[in-house]
Amino acid sequence: MLEDMIRRQTRLHLLCVHPDGQRFARQSVSVDLATYYGENVLEAAPPAWKAQLGRRLSFASQGEVNGVRHSETTWLLHATGAMSWQALGAAPEQVQVEVRAAARPNRTPWFHPDWQRQAAAWISEQLQRRGLRQVAAPRVLKHWQISLLWQVPTCSGPVYFKAVPEHFRHEVPVTVQLAGKVPGAAPPVLACDPEQGFLLMADAGAPLEPDLKAVMLHLAGVQQASVTLIPELNLPDHGPAHIASRLDHLLSDEVLMVGESGGLTCDEAHLLRAARPGLEAALSRLEASSLPRTLGHADLHGGNVVCGPGGLTFLDWSDASLTHPFLDAQPEYFFPTGHAPDPAELACATEAYLRCWTDHASLGELRALHADALRAAELLRALGYVDGIQPFMDDPAEWRGAHLLHLRQLLTGAPEAPGDLRPAHREGRGYLSTSGSGGSGARARRTR
Repeated sequence: MLEDMIRRQTRLHLLCVHPDGQRFARQSVSVDLATYYGENVLEAAPPAWKAQLGRRLSFASQGEVNGVRHSETTWLLHATGAMSWQALGAAPEQVQVEVRAAARPNRTPWFHPDWQRQAAAWISEQLQRRGLRQVAAPRVLKHWQISLLWQVPTCSGPVYFKAVPEHFRHEVPVTVQLAGKVPGAAPPVLACDPEQGFLLMADAGAPLEPDLKAVMLHLAGVQQASVTLIPELNLPDHGPAHIASRLDHLLSDEVLMVGESGGLTCDEAHLLRAARPGLEAALSRLEASSLPRTLGHADLHGGNVVCGPGGLTFLDWSDASLTHPFLDAQPEYFFPTGHAPDPAELACATEAYLRCWTDHASLGELRALHADALRAAELLRALGYVDGIQPFMDDPAEWRGAHLLHLRQLLTGAPEAPGDLRPAHREGRGYLSTSGSGGSGARARRTR
């Protein structure tokens, strides 16, 4: 895939802090692999440290030179092995800043070593119950505030362990229901613990270059099959009326960050607010349409689709809701950032998708509704950050401004926007997607 060809050079700082808080160990290495989400970090640590992953303490992009993306990042590690401790008092100011950051309380459970040991024991128990044997240590694929994802090697191939925080805990029962009752909606679930937010899942395949028409037809099939499951899923209603009810907040100076670094300018905020009547009209038409409410994903993109022997499978239902089906039908999101899709391919895939709904409205009506949904969906994706992530983060800086990428999309026009203006997706929130841009959480092109 395109993301796999990105060249990187990262100055990676590995920091351990002694329990007394007055000593530290720190090692710096240069790596050409992605580390933003926690992948490849432990592999760079000295084996003698016997380290576990803590959390990312800092990240700074240094731009691109000769086609190589340069960055610098610091990761906190928890070590139990042989260490060469240094006194903190004589450390450079940068190290002292990092140690102070490491001391700040954080509620994310997997940032703590005791949690990781308990999770590993749970995985081992579940594998034994299913006659599977783990053959190597888990490989970290994602380790950040909104999820943890490990690839666990077993005697029968890899399985995947995902943990989600409390505010995404509903993902567990939704994934279990979908995996069992809607083909291709979610990976097969081997075990789960809804109270702890644990999912152990079988391998569902690998990301591929998008066959856009096939993906859009698969989306329609999953949505239509979900209708009979709606009463069992206990989903929040994030339909057009809900989006309309959040517009005052979404278009406020505070949320638009007017005048702040990275925020909207006064002119941009004015233009966006001037578009509100048209957005409200689009939402009203979607709300009044004859299409059934279906399961909504709200973060569909190429990183959340894999293909295996059984066909296509969607990943990452942390934003699952009841909504209008067309709010997920944004075909340009299935292409990597920076890759402008062929307009003819987009049109063909969209037309194939819309024809799946002609039992509910004429093709002309469906096209008009889809045009409305392309704009309204950017509001829903923005709310995914504003309502679904930002209020729950111990470190809000990682996600501050992420929603603006979608709101700015309304100023450029979602369907026609060139690839470099399409908002970056929250890749990596998912189950298998592992490619990271090495950007901030707000800009990460990944695999939300």
